[in-house]
Amino acid sequence: MVYNSPVLYDQSKTIVEKFTVRQDRRKLLIISAEPKEAENIQSFINEINGQKDYERIELNDELQLKNIKEVFDRQKMGAQLYISAKWDDAVTIFTAAIEAGFSEDEIQLLISGKRRRYVYCIKCFHLQEVEAKETDTICHHCQISLEIGPFYSKERKGYIGYPYNPAFVLSK
Repeated sequence: MVYNSPVLYDQSKTIVEKFTVRQDRRKLLIISAEPKEAENIQSFINEINGQKDYERIELNDELQLKNIKEVFDRQKMGAQLYISAKWDDAVTIFTAAIEAGFSEDEIQLLISGKRRRYVYCIKCFHLQEVEAKETDTICHHCQISLEIGPFYSKERKGYIGYPYNPAFVLSK
């Protein structure tokens, strides 16, 4: 059996609407890369204050974001990770956390703004971004019509796009 590391995608189980306290964790690590979410973060800290040991890290620039791996490397087992960030920053932080040994169950993400969604063309192997609600699209690389399937491929980092001919689709 081949192990595929978790990846962040628009329907990931790690994305939440509100952080929840995990009582079975010894330490909470709160990473904020989005100043607009400061009120939500402070509300969460007020909720856990005195109950759990926590560390709060605010990432204000690109250099801090690139050095986040060092923060993860010094964590002990039993830490719960909370990330508040825009999509691109969240992907960077999530990937670094997974590489450092965190599991999906140990991560909660609060995404600020738009989530990104990708489709993988199985004809030409091109990966492209699509809108959240799209059910079909045109491949930017080979120009074939693609039906966006419900399955996300962790290996290909996108939803599977199945080629079809729109001329043969019966209208309802």
